[in-house]
Parts: sequence; C-alpha cells; structure tokens
Amino acid sequence: MQNDSAAPAKEPSPIERRLATILMADVYGYSKMMGEDEERTVRIFRAHRAVFDELLLAHRGRIFNTAGDAVLAEFPSAVEAVRSATEIQAALRTRNEQLPEAQRMWFRIGINLGDVIIQGGDLLGDGVNIAARIQTIAEPGGVCISGSVYDQIQNKLTLEIGQLGEKSFKNIARPVRTFSITDHGAPHPANARWSGERRGRLAATAGMAALVAALAGGGGYWLYRDLGLKAAEESQRTAEKQRKIEQDQAVAAQKETKLLAELQGANDALTQAEAGKRKAELDRIAAEAAQREARMQSELKATKDALAKAEQSEKDAADARKVAGVSMEKSPLAAKKAAAAERRAASAEAKADADSKVRTQVATATEGGAAATKGPARLDGAYIGRMCSTNPDNSPRCWGVTLTVQHGTISASWLNRFNNQQSHANGSIASDGTVKLALDGYSMAGRVLTGTADGTLSGDKLTVAGHWSNNAPISGTWSLTQ
Repeated sequence: MQNDSAAPAKEPSPIERRLATILMADVYGYSKMMGEDEERTVRIFRAHRAVFDELLLAHRGRIFNTAGDAVLAEFPSAVEAVRSATEIQAALRTRNEQLPEAQRMWFRIGINLGDVIIQGGDLLGDGVNIAARIQTIAEPGGVCISGSVYDQIQNKLTLEIGQLGEKSFKNIARPVRTFSITDHGAPHPANARWSGERRGRLAATAGMAALVAALAGGGGYWLYRDLGLKAAEESQRTAEKQRKIEQDQAVAAQKETKLLAELQGANDALTQAEAGKRKAELDRIAAEAAQREARMQSELKATKDALAKAEQSEKDAADARKVAGVSMEKSPLAAKKAAAAERRAASAEAKADADSKVRTQVATATEGGAAATKGPARLDGAYIGRMCSTNPDNSPRCWGVTLTVQHGTISASWLNRFNNQQSHANGSIASDGTVKLALDGYSMAGRVLTGTADGTLSGDKLTVAGHWSNNAPISGTWSLTQ
C-alpha cells in the first residue's frame, strides 16, 4: 500500500547482504485478548516484553523493527538464538503461572538461519520470511526452528527436538525442513486449544502470510506491523494518559511551590510583627521608668522644702527666747512683756516641734524613693564600645556602638551596614549591675532579626553576650566615659 504522506524517495543506498540467524515471535491470541480488555492486555504484554528484551540482549540479540505484538531480532550465532528462545519461553512460563488462566500470554517463536538484506532499520529477504512462516506453526509457548538452524546446533545443545518434516509455504521456492523444540515437563494451558485449531488454521495462516508477503514484495515482516496497528494505537493512548498524569503532577508541584512561598512570606511578616511588638514593649518600659523617676524627683523636692521650713521655724523660736531673756534682765517692768515673749517663744517652739515631726515623717516616707534613685542613677552616663557577630564563614564582624544609660534604662542605635537601616538595643541595668538587652536588626539578606543578650556592669566595664533569632552569636563590650 502506497503512503501518500511519505517523503520523496531518496537515492537508494547500496544493498547490503549477510548471513544471519533470524528470530521471529508474536503473541498467540493477542487480538482476542485485546478485544476482551485492552488496558490489561497492554500491561501484561509490557511486562512480558521486558523479560523478552532482556534475555535477547543477554545473548547478543539485536532487535530490529517491532510493532504491536511482533518481535524481530537478529543473532550472530544460531546457538545463542536457540538458547535465548528457550530461556525466554521458560521465563515467560514462570510469569504466566502467577496469572489467572484467561490472562496468560503465550509467545510463538520461529528461528531461521539464512541470507538477509539490510535496508536501514529493516531486515528483508527469504531468511526473514522463512522465520515468519515457521513461527506460525509453533505451539503457544514453543519454539520452531528451520533445518539450517538444526544443522548448526545439533550436538551443541542438550534439547528435546522433534522433527516436523518438510513444510511448503507459499512464495517460498523450496520446502523447508522444520523442527520443534518442546519441554514435556512444562505443559501450556493454551496447547489444548492450539492443537484443536492448529490443523484448521495452519493452511489459512500460511496462505495469509504468503499473500501479504507477495503484496509487500517479499517483506513478510510488514504483515506483523499492520496487524499490530491497533496495539500501537493503544500504546499511544496509554502514553497520552501517562503524559496527562505527568502534567497534572507538574501542576500540583507548581501549586505546592507557590504555597510554600506564601507560607515563607507569612512567616517573615510574623517575625517582623513580633520584632515591632517587642520594640513597643521596650519603649513602654522605658517611658514608665522615666515617669517613676520624675515622680521621685518631685517627692524629693517636697521633702527638702519641708525640712528647710522646719529649720527656719526652730531658728525663729530660738531668737524669740533670746529676746525674752534680754528683756527680763534689763527691766522688771518688762516682765509682763517678757512673759508674753516667752509665750510666743513657747508657741514657736511647739510649732517647730510639729514641723520637725512632719519633716521626720516625710523623710521616712521618701527614704525608699531616694534610695532607689541613688542606686541606678550612679550608673548613668555614656558607654563607648562595640558589638560583634560572625559572618557565614565564621570570621568575626564588629561595629561601634555607644550605649546611653539613664536612671537604669539602656538605649542605643546604629546604622546597619547591609541595608542602611537603623538597628536598636534597649534594656535595663539593675543597681547590682545586672544587664539585660533586647536587640533588633537585619540579616545580610535584609531580613528582620531580633535578639537578646545578658551581662553585667563591673566597675566602669559593661559586657553582654547572647544570640540573634537566626542563632548567630552576638557580644558587646563598653567602657563608661568620664
């Protein structure tokens, strides 16, 4: 049959001939199995072909064009071809024993040694046609060989070989001596059906093969390619399904990647929000400390004013007593005036005593606040030093930072070298020198980082150590400026 879509014929290549051992195989009852369940049949055929191809290659067989359920292979040795065929049938028999009887798939194999023509990826000529003819008379699960093959393997292989006599095939000029390789120890369930059909189908099968061979100009192999067209189309449909599954899997992978990216973005936003929340909390703590300090300063001033007033009252009383004494000494007539002055002095003294009591109570009430101010306030000042972390290669990275300490509150800021954004340190220092810092900054990739560090103030030296949120270490050392 001419293909209208074929490309224009090129200059024919020189004809190449050689002597070769040809193995031809197909599946017995393949069309019926496809009609019953196409997908199941294709799956079983693929599994059988994997075993088939592996054993062919193990015996140096070279696979030529295959289509549908047909297999065409060439061997450099007749012995290796027969060994390969018998091992294939034994292996497939084992596989079939694991399947229900209706799903068992049996190959028929024919082998011939003869002259062939090599044309591109095809093998042509009587050597191929004879292998195709004798394959049709092989039993399912069996092997049929030509006389030329038998002559090469006799006395070289230990096999049970039965003579089938000379067989005549259409378009084959001479009768062909045929032999059957059987294994009586391995019955094939398909053989009973085959033996009943064999005589009735043998002539029709041979005639059909001869007719197609005549139409193809001696290319018997093309019969198998045409018969396998339906299976090839089914294989194509199966491949399309597989591609659809792979495309769906790729789409699912893309969706998963997108979801992972969104999750990472949400995590980054959460980290930033937590850093902002912590900074706001530190600002609130600093504001409360400033309010407490202002309140203590006000109470301290009120206490000092009360003490000054009490001291002035006591001084006025002493002056009054002194005046009264002088007056009494100068004139008895001034006794009455002195008595009045004495009463005023007593009144002033009583007032001084009352003021003194008030002063004592106020001093007692504010003693705790004054003491609290006296503690952290002594640590106030500017502390100059630097902070250090590590690069990804574990080399140190340090930068200058000045801490400001005021009434027990620590604050600092510096310009981040990676993105020119402000980084901060906020914390507190207790009267016993215990230091706590909360940090916020940026990584080399520009992501927000938070961190914590603890330390102590000893003399004029302040030191801390801790970690960033990415587990990178952080440390710092400062000295109080005078």
